[in-house]
Amino acid sequence: MARKAKETIAKVDSVDIDARTAEEADRVRDLLESCEVDEARIKGLEPLIVNTAWIKCKLDDVRKEIGADNVAIPYDNGGGQCGIRENPLFKGYESLWKAYLAGMNKILEYLPSSVVEEEEEKKPQSVLQLVRSRHNA
Repeated sequence: MARKAKETIAKVDSVDIDARTAEEADRVRDLLESCEVDEARIKGLEPLIVNTAWIKCKLDDVRKEIGADNVAIPYDNGGGQCGIRENPLFKGYESLWKAYLAGMNKILEYLPSSVVEEEEEKKPQSVLQLVRSRHNA
């Protein structure tokens, strides 16, 4: 019974991530079109747009999972081994964040310089700053 429930949840999550990825990819395409980026270039960027959109959706999911947890979490391996270690979710988040920034920076190269300058002002300086701002909001 538990296995069927997990499979059902996985299917729902898969549909949800696909829909959210498509929505995010549309948002990025609309941004490029509104900045008068050539349609042929947008089509050439399609794999990058879709993968970057997927990464953003996964970042949103991991951010929810991290929630109120700290960057460091306690552990107890038994046998007297205990202490504090880095939260594995945060490590995964950080890796996804770096990939997302690389993808967005590549996409932003195709925008006019005035739009890029506005976006640079909004970009957080670090992952920690982003997590703190989301936690305080």
